Amino acid sequence: MTTRKTTTMNSKLYQTIVFGISTLLLVFCASPLPTMSQVKGLPEPTDAAVRERERRALIEFYEAMGGPDWIERDFWASDRPVGDWHGVTTDADGHVITLTIYDNNLIGVLSPAVCRLDRLQTLHLSFNKISGVLPDKLGDCRALKNLWLKGNKITGKLPDSVALLPQLEYLDLHANDMSGPLTAVWTTPKLKILRVEDNRISGALPAQLMRQPALEEFFIHNNELTGSIPTVFSENLRALMLANNKLSGPVPEALGRLQKLTDLRLNRNQLSGPIPGSLSTAPALQVLRLDNNRLVGSVPAGLAKRLMVFDASNNPGLAK
Repeated sequence: MTTRKTTTMNSKLYQTIVFGISTLLLVFCASPLPTMSQVKGLPEPTDAAVRERERRALIEFYEAMGGPDWIERDFWASDRPVGDWHGVTTDADGHVITLTIYDNNLIGVLSPAVCRLDRLQTLHLSFNKISGVLPDKLGDCRALKNLWLKGNKITGKLPDSVALLPQLEYLDLHANDMSGPLTAVWTTPKLKILRVEDNRISGALPAQLMRQPALEEFFIHNNELTGSIPTVFSENLRALMLANNKLSGPVPEALGRLQKLTDLRLNRNQLSGPIPGSLSTAPALQVLRLDNNRLVGSVPAGLAKRLMVFDASNNPGLAK
């Protein structure tokens, strides 16, 4: 009897210990690990002159963009390392590489002070109240890879200098109030995605832009473009959105020879001539919108059946 009681007590004690350990493990695993900024301040450049230059550039940007009224402004303009400031990321050497301050009540014309940050790679200031014309000094941000300013109140034309940024990969300025033409000169060999839809951009579609070698996605619908569509394109092009402009002339035959093109939307323009036969054999094409133009002739055989989405309605000269 005594042996049985002892065994039972030992079993209950064992279960209690196991339960306690399990509970502690669950609590530990559920608790977030401290971030680097919580453990210690992120580094700043060891060179005092460089450190002061970057700090002053950030403070100038903060003051110019209504910093005291930002929704989140933790540690800005303080003595803490700049890597601790809200939205600032630094690299291993302490240089600022990212400013991510979106939807945060930034107000006023974009301060060119950010381009005194020599290693700045990402400027993400979308969904704020940035207004006025973008500074031409943006061209001094030579390390910039991502420029995201969508959903602001930016006016005027895209600075020509932005089209010369050697590292630029992703440019997003859609849903602003920009106007005027895009520059004809583009030297952005790494540019993959360009979004400038929902503005008032006018003029011709730059032929050199369409030939940028890395270009994969181009969104410029809902603008005021005129003239014809260029005939030479990046071989990497996957999506081309030109809808709701004032483009005229033919649909280029070369579009059907693009091996990666999956989504082509040319609807709501003033395009004329026939639908190119090459589109019926475009290997990756899934979506083709040609509606509300002035196309004539007949739909190439088999084109409609092989696509997920095909619309050529409201082209009075197109055979039914």
